[in-house]
Amino acid sequence: MTDDPQPPKFLPMMGLVAAIVAIVILVFFAIGYLFGRAFL
Repeated sequence: MTDDPQPPKFLPMMGLVAAIVAIVILVFFAIGYLFGRAFL
């Protein structure tokens, strides 16, 4: 950790949260698709 005067924490955190949300949505979509293919 460096002692920056104004560390830009907001944008990387927002990007990380957006990436996690996108991955979770894709995982749930894939699970729903596989269950649909298996049981319908």
